[in-house]
Amino acid sequence: MKYLFSKNESELPALNGLRALSIFLVIIFHLGPIFKTEELTLIHVLQNFRTGVDLFFILSGFLIYGGLLAEYEKTSKLDLKIFYVKRTLRIMPAYYFCILINYFYTQKTYKLFDKIPNPNTADIFNHQKLENMLSNSWGDFLYLSNYFRERLFEYGWSLSVEEQFYLVVPPLCMFLLFRVTENLRRNILIVLFFLPLIFRIVYFFWGIDRRLVEVHTETRFDFLILGMLIAELLRWKPLFFKQRNIKIDLLFSVCIIVTLLFSFQQTRVKVNSIFIFTLFQFGYGLLFIVALIKGSFWNKIFSFSFFRPIARVSYTMYLWHAGLSGIALFLLYGNSNVELTNFGTFLLVGLLTTLFVFLVCIPIFYITERPFLALRDHLVKRLKNKKSETVVPN
Repeated sequence: MKYLFSKNESELPALNGLRALSIFLVIIFHLGPIFKTEELTLIHVLQNFRTGVDLFFILSGFLIYGGLLAEYEKTSKLDLKIFYVKRTLRIMPAYYFCILINYFYTQKTYKLFDKIPNPNTADIFNHQKLENMLSNSWGDFLYLSNYFRERLFEYGWSLSVEEQFYLVVPPLCMFLLFRVTENLRRNILIVLFFLPLIFRIVYFFWGIDRRLVEVHTETRFDFLILGMLIAELLRWKPLFFKQRNIKIDLLFSVCIIVTLLFSFQQTRVKVNSIFIFTLFQFGYGLLFIVALIKGSFWNKIFSFSFFRPIARVSYTMYLWHAGLSGIALFLLYGNSNVELTNFGTFLLVGLLTTLFVFLVCIPIFYITERPFLALRDHLVKRLKNKKSETVVPN
């Protein structure tokens, strides 16, 4: 348990709070079907809780690119071998364990539908859906599930986007971004940032289903680029992040609150389906930046040590929250077919569900993640020691 609560001197504490906020938003969004209301504003707000995934994207872009940038500034080169060893042992063991459980469960359920003597329309539909999920499962195993409408792990699309990012960005840095001037590098990132917006506009006029646009890499990687741009800003203007300015703090706070309040009330239909991502990029980008300013209001809030263990287990929580949320509802109400009409009650249930998911995911984390993190640290240390050895000529 020490690992979950101990402070890592190299980490930025505020990122723990942002990560905890991300997983909370995701869990609340996926609990949405139990909340019944005719109030459109609440419906729109709840639908936009899905943007917790976008916060995860910004975090990934910031941390991965920031690490690569720091390594290159220190050594003038990148060690891709060490990078991919770290990434592989960080995400793949827990992911593939989850995927295998999903695969065997789906396969068993599919066989149960096979045995139904006189299936009705719903049974036939579910049977076909399960068959499609199994036939598309290779996409889950290869981190390409975001290009399949019916996938084995429903929420695995975002992990596919991130894994594709991990594969592309280090070589992109090595062969392009870190070989040009700083100004040109930042301009390239700005151009890349606007590419998904262009794709969303083109897809909108082509009539491509919004549900596909929301999970494709080419339409969503701007949040990852935003994280990269914030990492660049941190190195370009370091003094800005080290000294709190009350006026800037207040200005950022007002802009964040106004932008996010407006964004959360927007629908995802028609032209809004293109630009709602841009609104959240502005709001979350400002929140991310001000959270990094030492001593700011948001920095203090998100740096609470309370968030540290949640952040450490957040990946495990994302992998398992769907099934565990159903169990939490069953424990609270005696069944998982719950209908709530009070938004305050719904949020309270969401908090309790998040707490339950967190507690159950602690042992899962220590089984599926912690051993491989220890192995990662051991292998990286060996690789670095081997690399630093000097050969003395005879």
